[in-house]
Amino acid sequence: IRKKNMKKLIENIKNNLTPDLLKKEFVAQNKTNPMFGHCYVATEALYHLLQNQDFKPHRAKDKNNIVHWWLQNIKTKEILDPTADQYYSLGEKPPYDNGKCGGFLTKQPSKRTKKLIDRITSF
Repeated sequence: IRKKNMKKLIENIKNNLTPDLLKKEFVAQNKTNPMFGHCYVATEALYHLLQNQDFKPHRAKDKNNIVHWWLQNIKTKEILDPTADQYYSLGEKPPYDNGKCGGFLTKQPSKRTKKLIDRITSF
């Protein structure tokens, strides 16, 4: 995918993130920080929609001990993080420095991720 299309795909993911896709424990904080709690679902959706084997899921705990997820290119180290704004909007940086490469919790998209992918792909 070209840069322009990648940006468009990430924007599309962000625009389709809604409270019903959150785990219950993230709902309250999400009210004041719209990207908060969406990293797993957004990153998993991006991974499956992208279908680029060079981008692998990465995760790390942030300073609040909450696990943050993003994609990282294993060759170029480029980071794709649809929900990075949950940190930047607070003047903080995502925990990329402590990131570990590892798979998602399931091989197929989770139920919440499937719902997001369906929103994006059903025109």
